[in-house]
Amino acid sequence: MHPLSVSPKRLLAAGGDLRQITAAVQLAAHHSVCMTGFDRFGELPEHIRSVEHIQSLPQQLDALLLPMPVTQDGLFLHTPFGSSAIPLSALLPLVRPGGLVLGGRFRESERKAIAAAGLRAADYAAQETFALRNAVPTAEGAVQIAMQEMPVVLHRLPCLILGAGRVSRALQQRLQGLSADVTIAARRCSDLARSGGDKGKHASHKVSLHSAQS
Repeated sequence: MHPLSVSPKRLLAAGGDLRQITAAVQLAAHHSVCMTGFDRFGELPEHIRSVEHIQSLPQQLDALLLPMPVTQDGLFLHTPFGSSAIPLSALLPLVRPGGLVLGGRFRESERKAIAAAGLRAADYAAQETFALRNAVPTAEGAVQIAMQEMPVVLHRLPCLILGAGRVSRALQQRLQGLSADVTIAARRCSDLARSGGDKGKHASHKVSLHSAQS
């Protein structure tokens, strides 16, 4: 059983983007949740309290929910909706000994700081279910950037995808939907096999697969 599902906990969601707010809303149904690093977002959802001064943050938290990536430089949290820098080192003492620190893609220095504070680190980005679902917005974001930055349409445009992992598969499907001419290059033939190639696609949407494996 997950440690946050046993009984109501005191949680702080610090920094991050809309995913952090979504997580806070879900957690607030069973736990006491406050947030920091969202003073430029506007009004937060009901049952979630915004605390923007570290001195006013609650003490003896059961868990700290951090964003992905946790920091941009190993020191300060990633806070796209915040107007002030939040040092990770200022938040760790708020968590009770043995408490949980959740985050995405921890740096080694961040893991060491968490351990030195007597806390446990849990990287949700390492969970397969999270990685699979996160591949979809990542792929859609790549398509959005391509459409914004390129002076031509994606229809029949030659596109090269490097790698054949989760994001590659999600991106392949979306580019095919736009009738792009997709080529996937990967180091191993097994990766290309898992990508599915042009399975179930019309010949005009055929995907070229290339491996660097000798």
